[in-house]
Amino acid sequence: MLYLLPLLLISTDFDLHPSGTAAASPLSFDLGGIHGEYQPEAQRHVQFDSQTPLHSLWGKKGSKRWGYGGGIAFDLEEFDNQIKNFGIEFEFFVEDNLSLDLGFHLLGVDQTGENASGFNATFHLRWHFIDEETWSMFIEGGVGLLRTSDDVPVDGSQFNFTPQIGGGFSFDAGNNNRWLVGVRWHHISNANMYSANPGRDSLMFWTGLSFPY
Repeated sequence: MLYLLPLLLISTDFDLHPSGTAAASPLSFDLGGIHGEYQPEAQRHVQFDSQTPLHSLWGKKGSKRWGYGGGIAFDLEEFDNQIKNFGIEFEFFVEDNLSLDLGFHLLGVDQTGENASGFNATFHLRWHFIDEETWSMFIEGGVGLLRTSDDVPVDGSQFNFTPQIGGGFSFDAGNNNRWLVGVRWHHISNANMYSANPGRDSLMFWTGLSFPY
């Protein structure tokens, strides 16, 4: 009868663990804990970015801003001939610290002869090549279209192009707003589209405020 004892023990072991019940082991619990706590670094980074609005990140690719400002320009040949402008701009950051700016400005032109007023639509690229936590330094360049009530200069035309180039600074003004100051060379000419193209070169000083949207 003793030779039947091992068979009885084996039979008892199978009865205690039915085939429909999965046996748990310490190894399986440890792996489950590790799997539940582990999160890949790349996945965490994606979640952080998705929870942070782009418009709250100054100068980041994809952020958008708008602003208003004005300036005064002095004719390099006749200092008394001045241009005063005021308008709004829309900024689109196509790369980090590189924005495409669309501007719409009203101009008042003081000049020898008949003064004029007009509208200037501008297109600029602005690169903040130094970008610190509370300020930046930029260079910019672009062109615009100008329509005035009278010829500018007086022996020129009412329709002109306005190429411009310059630089300046931006400063943190709180709540993700920015204060900008700059200086630029401001040119007016009709690119020889008319019989006379005297042109006008001015040095413009300007300032403005920029807001996210």
